[in-house]
Amino acid sequence: MKSISIVNLKGGVGKTVTAVNLAAILATDYEKRVLLVDVDHQGNASRYCGVNTEERGGLAALLTGGAVCYDEVVEMATMSGVDVIPADMSLATLGVDGGYTSQMAVRAMRDLRDALVEDDAYDVMIFDCPPAFSPASIGAIAASSDVIIPLRIGRFEIEGMDELIEQIESVRKINPATRIAGALLTMWHNSPVQRDGEEYIRETCPVRVFRTMIRRTDKVDEAVFARKAVAEWSPTSAAARDYRAWVEELMEVLENGKEI
Repeated sequence: MKSISIVNLKGGVGKTVTAVNLAAILATDYEKRVLLVDVDHQGNASRYCGVNTEERGGLAALLTGGAVCYDEVVEMATMSGVDVIPADMSLATLGVDGGYTSQMAVRAMRDLRDALVEDDAYDVMIFDCPPAFSPASIGAIAASSDVIIPLRIGRFEIEGMDELIEQIESVRKINPATRIAGALLTMWHNSPVQRDGEEYIRETCPVRVFRTMIRRTDKVDEAVFARKAVAEWSPTSAAARDYRAWVEELMEVLENGKEI
């Protein structure tokens, strides 16, 4: 089973949209059994997938022992073939008083991964991480085979890459098998500053940058409102075509270890 964390310390770079659309495309186009784990206390991925986060608890219950087994908190998404472990605001308080540590989260996330593998329950697990290195997100990265960094072309986002990679590398000390699969440029549009920024990132980024970029389009926002993957909502839109092309590229990396 592949386990993938979608990570960036910056908000508004397309982490949740990327996580949900990756899950949907893997399920529909590649017939993978996909579990999407919402690690962000805001619960945006959960809501995007049409999941009520208040009914049976969610990730926080699993992390703290309120739920004994993952199947107690798994919900069906509105996207065919995708299941969700939802998040709610209770995740925000984990570790605040020092009672819940990153080590505890790492152990719980690894237990989740190992249980899924043992049960042969899913082919891919995707973690949608918050824009912070919380105990839950540290646990998610430590339980991941691969990390993907969505990156919007902007000064602050580019300047924050070194710190982000340094933080990920510190978590890799827990699990050296975790690798950074690559950075994905999102919300791209054709303008001089975007082209210059893209060139700069491709020349200086210390990790691979995927060839495919996700273009900016209102169809993404429409799809989120409709709680559908953009490839289902508007199959011929720029973002839908880009996400499908990117997932094809990603599959080469995940399955064949092909360098970009």
